[in-house]
Amino acid sequence: MNCSGCGAPLALNQPLCPACGLHNAVDLLAIGEYRVLAERSRLQCPNGCGDLQLLQLGAGLDLAAGFCPQCKGLQFAPGAVQRAVDRVARQAREINRERICTILHQRVSQASGRYRSCPVCRLAMDRRAYSPNIALLIDECPRHGTWLDAGKFTVLVEWLEAGGAQQAQEQADNIQRLDQAIGHAPRQPRRRVAPLTVLRIVLAGAALKGLATGDFIPLVVLTLIIGLGWRWLR
Repeated sequence: MNCSGCGAPLALNQPLCPACGLHNAVDLLAIGEYRVLAERSRLQCPNGCGDLQLLQLGAGLDLAAGFCPQCKGLQFAPGAVQRAVDRVARQAREINRERICTILHQRVSQASGRYRSCPVCRLAMDRRAYSPNIALLIDECPRHGTWLDAGKFTVLVEWLEAGGAQQAQEQADNIQRLDQAIGHAPRQPRRRVAPLTVLRIVLAGAALKGLATGDFIPLVVLTLIIGLGWRWLR
């Protein structure tokens, strides 16, 4: 990846060019093809920078997105982030575990910061991890889509290209095999106590109580009740 101003080599985690000092939009450099549909739109930057530009993303994406020329953040419609990331990322041929580890520990920030307002409706957006497998924090409005701070789109692309999705599936398969091996042993069926055994225990208890107190009326009543319901209990 090279600086869009002077062409100098640009580190993936360094949007500021060390040669000319230009703050590059690394996410747009990763996408590669785009054109500006409108310099100003009704979308407002959640970081307070002002109006967002409206871009048409190329590279076969056929997606429109909001872009802040100051903070370099991107606003995607609902469901569009995953489509864009899948399209831009090159298919991983093997899992690069070392690179995935570097991405997760050095490129994924755990800082939560303040909650942002939706660029469309201006209501507070939800904040969540992009997925259980990569704890990249994103801001999301259920109605109007997802906001990605500068560089986060590129991180997702790098993670996929390093085989992050394949590694996550591999881990899920290992857990499933482990559950099948030790977590789902067949249960022993419970022994069912016969109704006749229960009746014998109840009558014996009532008889002992009658002998102790001299009151056999409860025993007689219980015997009549059991006799009337015997057919049902059988």
